[in-house]
Amino acid sequence: MTAAYRFDSRQQTVTVRGRPVQLSGTQFRLAQLFFSNIGRVLSRDHIFAMVWGREFRETTRTIDSHVSRLRLALEIEPVNHFRLQPVYKSGYRLLHLYDDGEDAGDDRLETEHARIAA
Repeated sequence: MTAAYRFDSRQQTVTVRGRPVQLSGTQFRLAQLFFSNIGRVLSRDHIFAMVWGREFRETTRTIDSHVSRLRLALEIEPVNHFRLQPVYKSGYRLLHLYDDGEDAGDDRLETEHARIAA
């Protein structure tokens, strides 16, 4: 099985099913954060600090706007076995959706579906 998503940290590039996707630096950092934390709820404060490098101080739709554009750019949808969902009053979580033939306890999840090169 080939990985649906491949990240190259050195080149700051992403491919989806072998097709390169153009992302801004912010989008790349956001995508890398989510795909490095599959299944974990990431708070808005944490996302803001990790992606923008500063403390989240005001109510803004910045994160929501970037997440929405990222979903579209990377085709984060069930057909690619992932869903990026909002978590009420908290933040976001990237979920891996398993095929019928996959084992939900498979520890190889990240290496098979979302490879991030150092």
